Amino acid sequence: KNEEKSETGKYTITSPLVIDTFFTKDYVAQIQSIQNVEIRAQVKGYLESIHADEGQFVKEGYTLFNIMPKMYEAEVQKAEAETKTVELEWQNTKTLAEKNIVSSTELAIAQAKLDKQRAELAEAQLELAFTKIKAPFDGTIDRIKLKKGSLIDEGAILTTLSNNKEVYAYFNVTEVEYLDYKNRKSDDKQNITLMLANGQEYKYKGKIETIESEFDNNTGNIAFRARFPNTELLLKHGETGKVRLSVPLKNALIIPQKATFEIQDK
Repeated sequence: KNEEKSETGKYTITSPLVIDTFFTKDYVAQIQSIQNVEIRAQVKGYLESIHADEGQFVKEGYTLFNIMPKMYEAEVQKAEAETKTVELEWQNTKTLAEKNIVSSTELAIAQAKLDKQRAELAEAQLELAFTKIKAPFDGTIDRIKLKKGSLIDEGAILTTLSNNKEVYAYFNVTEVEYLDYKNRKSDDKQNITLMLANGQEYKYKGKIETIESEFDNNTGNIAFRARFPNTELLLKHGETGKVRLSVPLKNALIIPQKATFEIQDK
């Protein structure tokens, strides 16, 4: 007959704690520049010169590209000459109207003709100005898609300009997480952390500054937007990372880590 043997041992006993604490949760984030626009040609012509290189930082108003302006300069000169002629006709009609030689109707027709011609001159001058393509704000040049000498159409994309001094991080949360966040006290909505793609923590903290107005019917999520400073221009438009949020827990039951064990990786 086999006798069962029982072993006795001494075990350390501890009590769990009930305290207020927090845990962290990561959300996949898409990083975007606070300003990112396509630079397009507004008139048709040959790309005469390029004044910036890919990756270069430029100031607002800096001339990036020149489209050959000769044709548009000729249109301005033609419009200026026609405007002078119409102005003389208007002045003569005005003099005759003051002497009651012609009716006020003829003066009104001359005035309308002059207004139309001045509008055509302004349009020609605007098209000439469009041959100089300038940076709309301070930013960094992306890839330049066309080269000097290329024939470009109106609306053609020349490059993209990004203002990366600050960036937005967009991430999605569930409806439950959204409601939990809205119910937090303002003190609990602290600065948030950005984890970079290489696993390192971004040195500057960010803040959630806005939440989109609608839930996505397909996923049941809603998008948050956080803003992060980027004074060293480390972060780029289109980059990915993870936003790490601290989620507060009230009256949580805390069990020591050494009191837990794994069974088949569980």
